[in-house]
Amino acid sequence: MSKDDLLREEQGETARELAELLRLVQEMGRRLSNETHGEMYDDVRMLISLLHQARAQADVIDAKLNSADPVADLMKRRQQH
Repeated sequence: MSKDDLLREEQGETARELAELLRLVQEMGRRLSNETHGEMYDDVRMLISLLHQARAQADVIDAKLNSADPVADLMKRRQQH
């Protein structure tokens, strides 16, 4: 395996791990949102929005690095969540 192949494999693994981590963090944010009321609610909702954007971008990167058909993979992920 060439150096470029190894680097691409490492990038793909890191992208998968990051996308999965962001999915977990987003779920934790949703739980916090359900538990939060009053003054903190708007701050938590902003956090949820930012986490959603970050996870969506991580999914794009993951699909580009790890999928033979990134568009189909992204559509499948969007339907699952």
